[in-house]
Amino acid sequence: MKKLLSLIVAVAFALSFAAVVVAAEKPAAAPAAAPAAAPAAAPEKAAPAKKAVKAKSKQVTGTIESLDAAAGTFSVKGKKETVSLKAGEKVKLADFAVGEKVLVKYAEGTASSVKKVAEKKKKAAPKAEKKEMAPAPAAPAAK
Repeated sequence: MKKLLSLIVAVAFALSFAAVVVAAEKPAAAPAAAPAAAPAAAPEKAAPAKKAVKAKSKQVTGTIESLDAAAGTFSVKGKKETVSLKAGEKVKLADFAVGEKVLVKYAEGTASSVKKVAEKKKKAAPKAEKKEMAPAPAAPAAK
Protein backbone atom coordinates (compact mmCIF):
# COMPACT_ATOMS: atom_id res chain seq x y z
CA MET A 1 0.00 0.00 0.00
CA LYS A 2 2.81 2.42 0.84
CA LYS A 3 4.50 1.63 -2.46
CA LEU A 4 1.32 2.42 -4.40
CA LEU A 5 0.86 5.74 -2.56
CA SER A 6 4.48 6.79 -3.16
CA LEU A 7 4.14 5.82 -6.85
CA ILE A 8 1.02 8.03 -7.21
CA VAL A 9 2.78 10.98 -5.52
CA ALA A 10 5.83 10.56 -7.80
CA VAL A 11 3.63 10.48 -10.94
CA ALA A 12 1.69 13.58 -9.81
CA PHE A 13 4.95 15.44 -9.20
CA ALA A 14 6.30 14.45 -12.62
CA LEU A 15 3.10 15.59 -14.37
CA SER A 16 3.07 18.95 -12.58
CA PHE A 17 6.72 19.54 -13.49
CA ALA A 18 6.00 18.62 -17.13
CA ALA A 19 3.00 20.99 -17.21
CA VAL A 20 5.19 23.89 -16.07
CA VAL A 21 7.78 23.15 -18.77
CA VAL A 22 5.13 22.91 -21.51
CA ALA A 23 3.47 26.15 -20.38
CA ALA A 24 6.80 27.99 -20.51
CA GLU A 25 7.49 26.78 -24.07
CA LYS A 26 4.12 27.75 -25.64
CA PRO A 27 4.59 31.57 -25.82
CA ALA A 28 7.95 31.21 -27.57
CA ALA A 29 6.62 28.72 -30.13
CA ALA A 30 3.37 30.56 -30.98
CA PRO A 31 4.85 33.59 -32.85
CA ALA A 32 7.15 31.40 -34.92
CA ALA A 33 4.29 29.10 -35.94
CA ALA A 34 1.90 31.83 -37.09
CA PRO A 35 3.71 34.89 -38.55
CA ALA A 36 0.56 36.01 -40.45
CA ALA A 37 -1.47 36.13 -37.25
CA ALA A 38 1.22 38.06 -35.34
CA PRO A 39 0.28 41.56 -36.62
CA ALA A 40 -3.34 41.05 -35.58
CA ALA A 41 -2.30 39.79 -32.13
CA ALA A 42 0.23 42.56 -31.51
CA PRO A 43 -2.29 45.34 -30.74
CA GLU A 44 -4.08 43.08 -28.28
CA LYS A 45 -0.83 42.38 -26.43
CA ALA A 46 0.29 46.02 -26.54
CA ALA A 47 -2.86 47.35 -24.85
CA PRO A 48 -2.46 45.35 -21.61
CA ALA A 49 1.22 46.29 -21.50
CA LYS A 50 0.36 50.01 -21.52
CA LYS A 51 -2.09 49.58 -18.67
CA ALA A 52 0.42 47.63 -16.60
CA VAL A 53 3.23 50.15 -17.15
CA LYS A 54 1.40 53.43 -16.65
CA ALA A 55 3.79 56.36 -16.37
CA LYS A 56 3.48 58.66 -13.41
CA SER A 57 2.09 62.02 -14.44
CA LYS A 58 4.01 65.20 -13.70
CA GLN A 59 3.13 68.86 -13.81
CA VAL A 60 5.04 72.04 -14.52
CA THR A 61 4.10 75.69 -14.17
CA GLY A 62 5.93 78.07 -16.45
CA THR A 63 5.99 80.20 -19.56
CA ILE A 64 5.38 78.92 -23.09
CA GLU A 65 8.72 79.32 -24.89
CA SER A 66 7.79 77.85 -28.30
CA LEU A 67 4.50 76.81 -29.85
CA ASP A 68 3.65 74.97 -33.08
CA ALA A 69 -0.12 74.43 -33.16
CA ALA A 70 0.00 72.73 -36.59
CA ALA A 71 2.46 70.08 -35.40
CA GLY A 72 0.92 69.93 -31.93
CA THR A 73 4.17 70.62 -30.07
CA PHE A 74 5.24 73.22 -27.53
CA SER A 75 7.81 73.84 -24.83
CA VAL A 76 7.33 75.25 -21.34
CA LYS A 77 10.08 76.85 -19.30
CA GLY A 78 9.58 76.19 -15.59
CA LYS A 79 11.68 77.22 -12.60
CA LYS A 80 14.03 74.22 -12.86
CA GLU A 81 13.87 73.07 -16.48
CA THR A 82 12.42 73.53 -19.94
CA VAL A 83 10.09 70.71 -21.04
CA SER A 84 9.30 69.96 -24.70
CA LEU A 85 5.92 68.31 -25.07
CA LYS A 86 3.44 67.01 -27.60
CA ALA A 87 -0.20 68.03 -27.15
CA GLY A 88 -2.60 65.26 -26.15
CA GLU A 89 -5.93 64.59 -27.84
CA LYS A 90 -7.91 66.95 -25.57
CA VAL A 91 -5.39 69.83 -25.64
CA LYS A 92 -6.11 72.74 -28.02
CA LEU A 93 -2.93 74.74 -28.62
CA ALA A 94 -4.74 77.38 -30.70
CA ASP A 95 -6.00 78.92 -27.43
CA PHE A 96 -2.46 79.72 -26.24
CA ALA A 97 0.35 82.05 -27.29
CA VAL A 98 4.09 82.29 -26.67
CA GLY A 99 4.86 84.06 -23.40
CA GLU A 100 1.71 83.01 -21.53
CA LYS A 101 1.99 81.41 -18.09
CA VAL A 102 0.48 77.94 -18.00
CA LEU A 103 0.08 74.88 -15.78
CA VAL A 104 0.75 71.69 -17.76
CA LYS A 105 0.05 68.11 -16.66
CA TYR A 106 1.98 65.55 -18.70
CA ALA A 107 3.31 61.98 -18.84
CA GLU A 108 5.84 60.44 -21.22
CA GLY A 109 6.26 63.69 -23.17
CA THR A 110 2.54 64.11 -23.93
CA ALA A 111 0.49 66.85 -22.30
CA SER A 112 -2.87 65.76 -20.91
CA SER A 113 -4.02 69.25 -19.89
CA VAL A 114 -2.85 72.85 -20.30
CA LYS A 115 -4.42 75.68 -18.29
CA LYS A 116 -3.68 79.39 -18.20
CA VAL A 117 -2.38 80.71 -14.89
CA ALA A 118 -3.48 84.14 -13.67
CA GLU A 119 -0.61 86.41 -12.69
CA LYS A 120 -0.35 87.48 -9.05
CA LYS A 121 0.14 91.17 -9.95
CA LYS A 122 -3.37 91.39 -11.41
CA LYS A 123 -4.87 90.14 -8.16
CA ALA A 124 -2.96 92.72 -6.09
CA ALA A 125 -4.15 95.67 -8.22
CA PRO A 126 -7.89 95.39 -7.35
CA LYS A 127 -7.07 95.38 -3.63
CA ALA A 128 -5.18 98.65 -4.00
CA GLU A 129 -8.13 100.22 -5.83
CA LYS A 130 -10.51 99.24 -3.04
CA LYS A 131 -8.33 101.00 -0.50
CA GLU A 132 -8.33 104.18 -2.58
CA MET A 133 -12.10 104.16 -3.00
CA ALA A 134 -12.80 104.03 0.73
CA PRO A 135 -14.00 107.44 2.02
CA ALA A 136 -11.64 109.30 4.31
CA PRO A 137 -12.79 109.71 7.89
CA ALA A 138 -14.41 113.05 8.59
CA ALA A 139 -12.22 115.58 10.41
CA PRO A 140 -13.61 117.02 13.67
CA ALA A 141 -15.09 120.46 13.27
CA ALA A 142 -13.00 123.29 14.71
CA LYS A 143 -14.73 125.61 17.26
